[in-house]
Amino acid sequence: MGEIVPYTEKTESFEDLQHRCQPFKLEWIFGFNPRIPVVNLTSSREVKEMVMASGNSMIFYKFENQVESIQTLVGHKGSINTITVDGSGRFVASSDSTYCINIWDREAVPDGPPVAIRTIYEPLKANEINTVGLSHDARYLIAACSGSQQQLLLIWQWTVGNDSPDDCISLPPRLGKTKNIRFCTDLGRKNHFVVTMENAVIFGYFDSKNQKLHIEVPKKHGFQDYNDSTFVDDTSRAVSVTAAGMAIIWSDDKKVFTPIKKQFLKYLHLKYASINVIKCCDQKLVTGDDDGEIRFYDIHMRILYWFKQEDPEPIRTISFNILSRKYVLDNGQEHSPEDTDEEVLSYDALPRDVSLEGNPVIIRNFVMATKTGHLFDVDIVQNKIQELYYSSGSIITSFDVHPVDSQLCSCDGNGKMTLYNLEDKQAIMSLSVPIQRTRRGRITVLSYSPCGTYLLGGAENGYIWVINPATMIISSDSPLQNTVEKINFLSFSPDSKYFVFVDDEGCIGLLHREYECWKLIGRCLSHKVVDILFISNEKFLTIGDDRHLVQYKIDANETVGTDRLMIDERFKIEQSAHSTAFLLLPSDQLLVANDQFKFKIFNLNSSFGILHTFLAPFHDGPIRKLSLLPGDHFFTFMTDKNIYIHQLPIDGNPFKYLGTFSHPKKLRAMHNMRDHFVFCYGEGDHGISMWRINAIPLIENQKFCGSGLDPYCSLLPGGKSGCYVKEMLSLFFYNQISPKHNEEDTDISIRDAMDVRDVPNYMRSIGFHMTQFEEDNLTKEIEQMGTLFLTFEEVVKLFLSHRTLANPDCEEIRAAITLATKGVFDPVDLQLFNEQLAVLGEKMDPKAMEFYCRALFPEYTPDTEADKFLVPLDELVEKLC
Repeated sequence: MGEIVPYTEKTESFEDLQHRCQPFKLEWIFGFNPRIPVVNLTSSREVKEMVMASGNSMIFYKFENQVESIQTLVGHKGSINTITVDGSGRFVASSDSTYCINIWDREAVPDGPPVAIRTIYEPLKANEINTVGLSHDARYLIAACSGSQQQLLLIWQWTVGNDSPDDCISLPPRLGKTKNIRFCTDLGRKNHFVVTMENAVIFGYFDSKNQKLHIEVPKKHGFQDYNDSTFVDDTSRAVSVTAAGMAIIWSDDKKVFTPIKKQFLKYLHLKYASINVIKCCDQKLVTGDDDGEIRFYDIHMRILYWFKQEDPEPIRTISFNILSRKYVLDNGQEHSPEDTDEEVLSYDALPRDVSLEGNPVIIRNFVMATKTGHLFDVDIVQNKIQELYYSSGSIITSFDVHPVDSQLCSCDGNGKMTLYNLEDKQAIMSLSVPIQRTRRGRITVLSYSPCGTYLLGGAENGYIWVINPATMIISSDSPLQNTVEKINFLSFSPDSKYFVFVDDEGCIGLLHREYECWKLIGRCLSHKVVDILFISNEKFLTIGDDRHLVQYKIDANETVGTDRLMIDERFKIEQSAHSTAFLLLPSDQLLVANDQFKFKIFNLNSSFGILHTFLAPFHDGPIRKLSLLPGDHFFTFMTDKNIYIHQLPIDGNPFKYLGTFSHPKKLRAMHNMRDHFVFCYGEGDHGISMWRINAIPLIENQKFCGSGLDPYCSLLPGGKSGCYVKEMLSLFFYNQISPKHNEEDTDISIRDAMDVRDVPNYMRSIGFHMTQFEEDNLTKEIEQMGTLFLTFEEVVKLFLSHRTLANPDCEEIRAAITLATKGVFDPVDLQLFNEQLAVLGEKMDPKAMEFYCRALFPEYTPDTEADKFLVPLDELVEKLC
């Protein structure tokens, strides 16, 4: 149990209390997802507020007194695909495609973050959530879901608390995918909504008295590729816009007396570009299109005003302030505003519309987001436009953290490199690398030198860009090209005199700095590299998919020529597993992680002899990145979706690491900034997440995990008092009274320790059937312990660390037998099978093979001149399983 913190007025803030229980806290995100519409929450002149998404995180942004601040909330398991808000701005609804819908209350905690007060998990388990809509009075919640064979529209009166929808209705598949849902804002029609789909527009309403959902599809008039729809305030009309630049106007069908019966009224060809969004605000219809133009129309679709930037970009979002504009007109006389939200507008300075009357254009401020990820606050009345937050034009492809200063450099798919100040959370400089002129030119890896003087970027086409990080200027000799394959790794030597690149084909190149230029002085091809690590200025290591560890040596003699890179030694470190990452630990030890969820520690000073094997986290895929924190007490690592912190030394204790879910798809890269922050980004991200490290929960966690075998037995069924542990203890003592080692005539004594020679067979008796390679590693580790006898506790720890978590299934055994016998469907000749096992893989003792074959097939008689002993493949596989 943890410490109970009583509530007092002097208690820490909500964020501090939350961070005390978490190893990582999401503090900032540099960028947002421009494909998800940004929602404006601004309700005053002094503070600009909005909400946007990045991955599975909600970003509540605030701009006040020229200072930016955000609150990041992780409430979804999948990537967020929709954000919507009610008319007051208090309740925000968000959804991801597969998991849940959340309702956030921004006023639940005074001066605190929004709180998810309602979550609807998996509305339809076999369906995908396309979009959601929240009514203007926050009473109704609608979700559009699509499955393999049907599309559904579900509605909740979510404040009641029912998990199941109040009503559900099926949509015709011919209408295409749902794009968005908009509710009517008129007082008497707040239960009316419009659904925009790819090939049609659907109007509907919810009868709360009869708990019935009604929809109507107006007659089709040959239009398609609908993008958005909205109701026109104080009228019975609705307007839809399409990708062909059309505006379709719908009105009530006066021949039919139903609330939602709509008919086609007319269409207008407004643009030759796609119109992406339409909104109705202050009795004006506003559109945004791919030409970067915003147009204002009256309720009869007559043009009033238009706005376009100098460098237009396609517009994806228009979102108006929550409250209408408060103002007084100044006609040459001085006026003083009555409250802080009221402003004085000069009548002569106001923009005029294009009507005959030339009326002033007065409309509230709005937020505009473009396809290239720019976010602007626009004031048409004052003719002001201000860029907010960070531009997120393309998906992040690489990043690195400065080793000395508090800076971060990222690069996106368009070649734009951005330098951020991590203390002020501001973008300092940017650089556009000219990758568009090359094929496959995206930068895939960024790397700072240890001194922070150089910055390298490796691209898909083999280019290496050398950049001065202080000025963000590309070096005159860039790009360097010594390969035509994708660059996967760039690593500097500790003294920054050399750097090594590794391409996609496993080619390793060594470059040396000569008079501010980098020259290729060596290259080699050893294996397909998985990770690379310098252990000194002249030596570095690589691990690859061939299960080997390779050590390379750099000849420091500059008179040798251009062949100063050589392979020093090769070591086989795995038999069936594949190494995924490694790390240099204190005391000249090398930590290697593999895809069978194991940590292996090797000694650098004894030809990489194995020291220990420990169980690694096995909850979310293998470890793919290891990074040591300053102080040599902790290290961080990432798996497919989680980031972890682990305490040193490693001993297999499952309570010595803690993790946090950080990405809904797959993490791509992770870097540390000293012991303060961890930065990472994942698949499809437009921003980089900044997580604050907190080791206190990890230290506190170990105070309550117990001693001895208590934390380790939590990995076994039933725990320390379960039947599994009792059976292991019984076999531990039984092993001591069984005859062995040709000592049948000696006295039998029972002790609390086991002879180290009996440990491999004992582990086989309790379920770990190790290979000879694994037995040799186990024997070497036991020799490091310097004892002839092991206690039950020591043996159990070895068993839990060495055992294979997943035994081979029937398909894997079938594939192995097929490889050995070179037959797919033919019966297996047992004699030939035994001969193949003596050649392939680990060589087995013929007597042992004969014993096992007779145990499986008693009628088997080897070394006879009789016919072949054929066994059906399925029967052999079943018995081996």
